[in-house]
This record gives sequence, structure tokens and C-alpha cells, in this order.
Amino acid sequence: MKIKHCLVSYLFLFFTYQASSQATKKVRPTPPPQPTSKVWSAEKANVWYNEHNWITGANFIPSNAINQLEMWQESSFDPETIDRELGYAEGIGFNTMRVFLHSLVWQQDSVGFKNRINKYLDISNKHNIKTIFVFFDDCWNKEPKPGVQPPVKPGIHNSGWMQDPGDPYSKDTTVYPSLEKYVKSILRGFRTDKRILLWDLYNEPGNNNKRDSSMPLLRKVFSWARDINPEQPVSVGLWAWDFYELNAFQSANSDVITYHNYEDVPLHSRVMDLLKTTGKPLICTEYMARTRKSTFKDIFPLLKKYNVGAINWGLVAGKTNTMYAWDDPIPTGDEPKEWFHDVFRKDGTPYKKDETELIKKFTSQISPDISLDKKAFQSTIDGKNTNLYLLRNRNNYTAAITNYGGRVVGLWVPDKKGKLTDVVLGLASIREYQQPSGGAFGALIGRYGNRIAKAKFSLDGKVYSLAANNGQNSIHGGVKGFQKVVWDARQTSDKTLELTYLSKDMEEGFPGNLLVKVTYTLNDNNELKIDYEATTDKKTVVNLTNHSYFNLNGEGSGPITDHTIQINASSYTPVDATLIPIGKVEPVAGTPLDFTTPATIGSRINDTHEQIKIGNGYDHNFVLNKAGPDKLQLAAIVTGDKTGIEMQVFTTEPGVQLYTSNFNKGMYTLKGGGKDDYRSAFCLETQHFPDSPNQPAFPSTVVTPGKAYKTSTVFKFISTK
Repeated sequence: MKIKHCLVSYLFLFFTYQASSQATKKVRPTPPPQPTSKVWSAEKANVWYNEHNWITGANFIPSNAINQLEMWQESSFDPETIDRELGYAEGIGFNTMRVFLHSLVWQQDSVGFKNRINKYLDISNKHNIKTIFVFFDDCWNKEPKPGVQPPVKPGIHNSGWMQDPGDPYSKDTTVYPSLEKYVKSILRGFRTDKRILLWDLYNEPGNNNKRDSSMPLLRKVFSWARDINPEQPVSVGLWAWDFYELNAFQSANSDVITYHNYEDVPLHSRVMDLLKTTGKPLICTEYMARTRKSTFKDIFPLLKKYNVGAINWGLVAGKTNTMYAWDDPIPTGDEPKEWFHDVFRKDGTPYKKDETELIKKFTSQISPDISLDKKAFQSTIDGKNTNLYLLRNRNNYTAAITNYGGRVVGLWVPDKKGKLTDVVLGLASIREYQQPSGGAFGALIGRYGNRIAKAKFSLDGKVYSLAANNGQNSIHGGVKGFQKVVWDARQTSDKTLELTYLSKDMEEGFPGNLLVKVTYTLNDNNELKIDYEATTDKKTVVNLTNHSYFNLNGEGSGPITDHTIQINASSYTPVDATLIPIGKVEPVAGTPLDFTTPATIGSRINDTHEQIKIGNGYDHNFVLNKAGPDKLQLAAIVTGDKTGIEMQVFTTEPGVQLYTSNFNKGMYTLKGGGKDDYRSAFCLETQHFPDSPNQPAFPSTVVTPGKAYKTSTVFKFISTK
């Protein structure tokens, strides 16, 4: 939106006053308005901000809408265009859109409007995009009307954009009760919605020469929002630095600091420096006007460097005419020599490819400590899109998960010195995970984790034959187990990823249509929790697990034989020469499999015991000491000898498979450049026992219609000193 020239001297005076207990009368003789008790503290705001990846995106309106009403009214609401154009945004790594609402649409059809908001959020969530919703607006045309919107005026910037509620209504207190109902209705309906990042209550209050006359409505909208108290932060962006009263009120009452700036690097940097004196995180919710030297090339890296949210004006050039400059109309409608705003043409072609490449370069960077290219995980397999999803908790623990095979690609946790360490082996791209030799690195395993003897089992007298993909046996669900399918992904928050997959009847020989849901959560207790759920329409067998390869000294750091391990298991299931359980449960006491007290993994890994020789090390199911079924209990504790990173494993499952990479041969180049060498990682696969469908004495893995399969596993990390 058009703003006044950035008067840094005014800004300096304003924030000098804010920071000082004794402001001079030259600045202002009266103190700034005091915040309400519900305003977030700087500490709370920064905790919230640090839970999110770097916030990047654009102000969004579909290219076929001239203004907010045309976007949201039922007759012109266009989910297909929204879907397509948000796809452009996702393609360059944008994760946030700022979207304007309008009170007139709510007054026309409140239920329908909220349904359309929900539909929009479903679409944006599909593209891994969160939304900043804007309520009121003092910019551009002052007399909004419902119904058919005005035609585009060729070459004129935002010729049809409408204020909300408009003039004189923004100053007419008799309409405030209606506006209050509108604001509270929307906030109440979406106050806990994780798809919404932030509520921007009022865009550029005081614009169009309204100045302080916008203060009454500004005060009211903050009050209404605090009455509802949404889980998301609320803010109103600073934009005109000589609006002392408005700026003071906005700054004092915003949970996080948002602002607009269309200036070059020196002036923008000065604004950031001064805004940082609030102690709260910053999000620039409007920037990028090429002819004013506010460009992606200069400003985007600046915002990235200082971890300031970056929301430019304009995504797809269209009816808003924001490719044209504010005060430089082209009445012929010819395309300007240099676009003012916007990133894409309607067909998805970038206006400047070097700009979108720059954006992708910066948005694909996870953090300075993490080297992964998100673009390398964006592909299409079997007609479904793959991607890389990042989970991060408030302590900067980060998990990278792809929906191809539901794989944990990397997991970064701090070591005893605070250095982030990637403790999971993974590959650098989808293409590498698709290698014919496969590899189960980090994968979700199903329908049946581990082995089934002679690749067959029977249910109710019917024999089901499976793929023999491990000698004469079946392992990990067959030739195309769950580790080789594309899961439907839904990231519900920065900490949670939901994956779903429908395994069809007789897929890989297993009966029943099995609907599977797996939820990864990286919580603030430094736990990566995996919740498994499944339902079937036919009697079947299910045994789901995760096959992450861990090295607590860091991926590619060498053998794990000096890691210390303790397993809460007094017994195990001995195996035959093909690693199939022989049907017995035997004590670990007196064997190299006794980890009831801590020992290094390598202390007995080359023992002459028959079970060790069969597995060429450890590849055995341990029967956990359980107080009762379905309870989350400790399974194992492992500590890295070099990093001091301790991993505790909890599960509701009756068993855990310890595998020590006995058959790894260094054939894979890992994402950090190392190799998957012999005994360079260990797995702790929580599970029901191998071959349970053929072993009636083992806990049953049969699942029947009407009874859901549910298990949970937690990997908790502690940095020991």
C-alpha cells in the first residue's frame, strides 16, 4: 500500500521516547497509551516467533479479483485460482500469505463467508502456507459496496481496492456494534486455528488523511480482539512515522511488531534497528517496490540476515494493477518497463527469474547449522507431490521429514557444548531415496515391520502369500512397503506433521483396505513422538514402526560401538539362521544380549554366541519389561560417547528391535557427505514381534474392522554435560 515518506527522524524520536522514562517535551508532553493486561510480553512473543521457520511470503489476492469483496463474495470466490496461485508461492518456498477480509461480505452472508475462509485455509494449508488475516483498512477507495465490483481502470494502481469500513463509517460510532460482531465472530470461529499465523487488526490506520481520526476504531478493534483472546498474536503495522499517537498505541498494544517499509537498504536498516528497541520480534508485512529501490535483491537478504519476517506486496499480477506504481499511471494499460510490485504472471511465469531463484535460495536454507536443499525433495511420484517438512520446537531442535516413505531425513539436537548435531542418517534428495537398492533410512515401515517367515501367513484358514524379498522371507511390508509410497501430508503446526495413506486391499498381498495415519510431533520437551493409527475393512495383520538409523555422535561420525546402551528387557526372541524367531522367549541373562545394565554397544558385538554370529551383530527383538499393555514405558537409553547426547526411547509396543547396521557397506552417500558404513548407526525399531502372524504364542498383530490399531513411540533427547 502507498505510504508516506519514511521520516526516520520522527521514528527516532518516537522510540527514544518509548525507551526513556523521562521524555523531553519536544517529543511529547504526555505518556504513550498503556497496553492492556493481555498484551504479550516480549518473552512470550519471542518464544512464539522462534517456534516458526523464517516467515516469508506475500500479500495475496487472486489475480482475478480487483479487491477484497471480489475475492470473498460467494459469486466470485474462486478456489481453483487460489489453489493454483498459492501453488506458485509454495514453489518458491513462501510459507505465509497476508490476506485482507472485508466486513461487508460478513454482513451479507456471515455463515457463508466463514465457510469460504475455511475453504481458503484448507487450500493454503495444502500448500504449507499459513495466513495473516487483515480486518480493517484505510487505504484507497472510501466507499465500498457489495455486489458487482467496479471495472479495472487501465494502468492505475489498485483502482478498485476498497477501504474497510470506509469513510465516513470508520469514524461513525453508530456502526461500531455491527463491526464488533463481525470481528468477534471471525476471531471466535478461528481463535485456535493453527492455519492462521497472526491477526492484523487494521491496515495503515490514518491513511487517506484520516490521521488520528482513526484512533477510536483502532482502540475498539484491539479491545474486541482482547475480549476473544485468540491463541494467535494480534498486531497493527507501523507505517507512517510521524503519526505519534497512532504509532504509540499500535506499538504498545501489538503482541509482535509488524511494520511497512518501501525504502532502500540504509533507511530500512535504520527502521529495523529502531524497532528492535521494543524487544519483540519483527515482521515486515509490506515491502518491495522496485522503482523505489526496495527490491528482492537488496531487502530479502537483509530481512533474512536479521531474522525479520518478510511479506512483500503482491504475488500474481492481475486486476489490482499493482505492477503499476502508486503515482505513475499508464492510462493505455501498457506493461510498465519495470513492475512496481508482484512476482508472477498469471500463468506462473516469474516476472524476473533471477528474483524467484534468489527467493528459493534463501527459503530453502533451513538454518546456518543445517545443510539441506528443500528443492531436492520436491518431485512427483505416482502422480503425487513429494516435499520436505520441517518441525522445530522452542529449543531449536529440528526434524526434517519427507512424505516419500514418511522418512525422518534428519534430526538436529544440541550436544553437550550446545552445537546442533544431526543424529539421524539420511540422504540428500528424493532421487537418492528412490535408488533401486532402496534402503529404509528413517522410513515408516508397513504393513508389517520386520520379517514374516516364508512370506506367508494365514487368517481364518486362508493363506495369504507375500513377496519374498529377504531370502525366503518377507520383510518390511514387501517389495513396495510403506517406505516407498507417497503419503498425504498435512503440517498442522510448526511442531506437528500428519501423514495418511490408504493401503488398498491385497496391496503386497495383505487383505483389507487399511487407512493409516502417522503423526510426528516435535514437542518442547525435546521429544520426537510418533503416533500410529490404522483402521481396516477386513481382518488383517499390522505392525508399524519407524526405521531411523541413529548415530548420537552425528551422522557420518564413525562407528557407534562406543555408544552406551541400556535396554529395559529381561528376555528376547532368539532367531534361526534366517533371522526368524524360533517361537521361544528366552532370558538375556548370561548372554551378550543382556543390556539390563548399561554397556557399550561394541563390548560384546563380536562375541562367539550363536545368536550374535547369526545376526553378524545385533539384529534381535527384545521383549520389553511392561507393567501393562498400551502404556507408554521406557524401552531403552542410549548415550553418544563423544557428544553426550542421550536418547531415551518410550513405547506402548511389547518389543524393540536393536539393529547395529551389520549389513551396511558404505554404498550410500549421506546428506552430510559421509557414508553408511558398517556399524555406523543403530536402530531401535519399536514393534510387535517378528513373524507374529505365524507365532500364536506371541502378542497378536491381528486388526479387525471396527477396532482401531493405535501405538505410540517417543524419542526423548537430553544433552548431558
